[in-house]
Amino acid sequence: MRAHLLVRRGLITLLGFSAPLRAQSLANRVASVGDGEITFHFAPRPGLCGDGEHYIRTGRSSYHGSFSYGAFSNGRTNAPCVVGPVQVRLTMSDGAVGRVQTWVGPLRSRNARDLGVVSATEAARYLMTIAARGTPAASAKAIFPAVLADSATVWPALLAIAKDTDTRTRSTRQEAMLFLSRFASGALAGHPDDPFDEDDESGDPEEDLKIHAVFVLSQLPRGESIPGLLEVVRSNKSRRVRSQALFWLGQSGDPRAIALFESVLRS
Repeated sequence: MRAHLLVRRGLITLLGFSAPLRAQSLANRVASVGDGEITFHFAPRPGLCGDGEHYIRTGRSSYHGSFSYGAFSNGRTNAPCVVGPVQVRLTMSDGAVGRVQTWVGPLRSRNARDLGVVSATEAARYLMTIAARGTPAASAKAIFPAVLADSATVWPALLAIAKDTDTRTRSTRQEAMLFLSRFASGALAGHPDDPFDEDDESGDPEEDLKIHAVFVLSQLPRGESIPGLLEVVRSNKSRRVRSQALFWLGQSGDPRAIALFESVLRS
């Protein structure tokens, strides 16, 4: 009987210590590691792939990353695009995130303390906290992996960052604007949570001409293009044309573009 009670007490003690560890937030787990490099990985949005080292593909022809070392040449990738988790490496210094790096595809050893798999929504939430409050070097780079996280709704946080001219750098606000434009494009197509949803190429010469006209409009001197681009988004019937106008609005940093994104995403 005594042995049974000791075992039972041991199990209770073990469970008492393990439960807080499971409940510990990603932010706390990162903070507990201290300085150095830390990795974790999480589920990506559907359709994403990469080679786990050089590039990430978010659409049929949308690539992000470095295409050196023979990873990309003559318009084609030499390394296979593998559907896999998003892997993030943080470089910590004096308790703050100083660098954020992102890969998609096969998991690789990064010579870092590995926290393993984490919830995609929690990862996105933590990364957006870095984007909203972190150091200039890490802030802009934290947005991309947050956007890649499966089932994560990040556009409200992106809106707040895009509007924050007091504490966020221009590069961070530009990165937020870029993905706000993509979320807005998805929303107009009926997919508000998919910033990588793409329309099929129509091959319509008239539509192609309108897309070129949008580009020409976007090249007008600073601020002059905004009213025209806003009107294209509001009135043009072509999804591809509207998407191009939204893209250039996302490059502008203009408060009128932010207001449009917010209107589209909240409607």
